[in-house]
Amino acid sequence: MGKIIRNALLGLLIVAFLIFAGVMMNRSTKLLEHWAYPIEFSDIVEQKSKEYDVPISVIYAVIRTESGFDSEAESWVGARGLMQITKDAHDWIDYYRGESKGSWDEMYVPEINIDYGVWLLSYLYTQFGNWETAYAAYNAGPNAVKKWLENPEYSEDGITLYYIPYEETSNYQKKVSAYRAGYISAYGFD
Repeated sequence: MGKIIRNALLGLLIVAFLIFAGVMMNRSTKLLEHWAYPIEFSDIVEQKSKEYDVPISVIYAVIRTESGFDSEAESWVGARGLMQITKDAHDWIDYYRGESKGSWDEMYVPEINIDYGVWLLSYLYTQFGNWETAYAAYNAGPNAVKKWLENPEYSEDGITLYYIPYEETSNYQKKVSAYRAGYISAYGFD
């Protein structure tokens, strides 16, 4: 009887250990995902997501691609802040909206920069009807994307880009798409 109880306890300990190891591996995976996909500025991102009807996963993916969450980032072409707004984009957005929500010098302020970037993403999605094309337009500009969509070498349906002639934009679109998938996987965002 003692040997049966000892074997049963040993079996129970092995099962408990395997369950514990599985839980720890799952937690480790989630910790790695959360490290790889940060969610800084969450109050602002959630607010602008609702205000402009842009999925949270899209906003975080663009911020991660554009600046790596560095609010002081500035590109070689002078784009500023988390979502890398250029001076031309800033001025055009102000003109199109008929109001300014922040000066050019305030493009390093997260709330203002995210407002401009998310508004622009919403506008581009409305123009092009899908996120993949909107990402390309965010990077290369809507006029370039409109020309590509009219070219049968780049688009078969005038909606989806099957080929992007700018390598930088093609890589950008792929990065944003991959980061968005990562945010959806890590957090269950839309």
